[in-house]
Amino acid sequence: MLPSRKGLLTWLGRRRWINWIPSTTYLLLLFYIPIAMLMYYSFWRYLKLFRFEPALTLENYLRFFTSPIYTRVLLNTIFIVGVAMALLLIVGFPIAYFIARYVRSSADRIILLMLIPVEINYLIRIFAWRTILGENGILNSFLVAVGVIEKPLPIFFYNWFAIVIVTMHEWLPYVVIPLYISLRSIPRSLYEAAHDLGASRLQTFLKITLPLCKPGILTAIFIVFIPALGEFAIPALVGGKSGYMIGNMIENQLLAAGNWPLATAASVILLATSLIIVGIMVKILGMEALYR
Repeated sequence: MLPSRKGLLTWLGRRRWINWIPSTTYLLLLFYIPIAMLMYYSFWRYLKLFRFEPALTLENYLRFFTSPIYTRVLLNTIFIVGVAMALLLIVGFPIAYFIARYVRSSADRIILLMLIPVEINYLIRIFAWRTILGENGILNSFLVAVGVIEKPLPIFFYNWFAIVIVTMHEWLPYVVIPLYISLRSIPRSLYEAAHDLGASRLQTFLKITLPLCKPGILTAIFIVFIPALGEFAIPALVGGKSGYMIGNMIENQLLAAGNWPLATAASVILLATSLIIVGIMVKILGMEALYR
């Protein structure tokens, strides 16, 4: 005799391990198994163009760390993304604070307006910035027209500064939203109490706002920093030589050089680097922030 629907649900409810099956299966198929395959291929030996053989060798990792070019590209990537992430937090925090404190009733509409540009094709947005930042682009033309400069400046385009600007435009909504959620959850009574006790605005920010906003900062770092480390389209289109990032190096090794073992080794190194940096940030901000 088959059990009733209520009996089956009761049986499933008592076995908590069953609840882990969907999420565990999802992570295994789409995360852990691909990473394991990536790590496995990183130990293969490169023979020639698009030809390699299975071998447990560390030569790909040794080549990466002993080559000044590859290590310089990795450090350059960390620098560019770090500057962009810091500026995103500096710019995004006041926006999120203004939405959470002063226009809270219209927050949904404002956030929706911020997300609308994200719906535009990714490459179109990058090419739009090429039009703005180019040597004969809108920005240089405007500065020449108002007499600030005599001739167009090349510093706005094909360098790491252009990558930072485009990256900030690309990821700003994803920084503002988690910061807004954290700021919205701070009771107004805490600010009133701080004001009654004579705390200045700076003291209130350092003692109340910033500590209680740690979960939002960590979430923004997780959402933005890790994907931005592997960015290759923005550096390729607006970066130039000084904006060459590890994502471009991996792309070139995969598609042009045909050295898949070195490309996968660089991908594993990038993954490890991002985990180390995020771990440092978690340690600095406090592990308890993740569970609030």
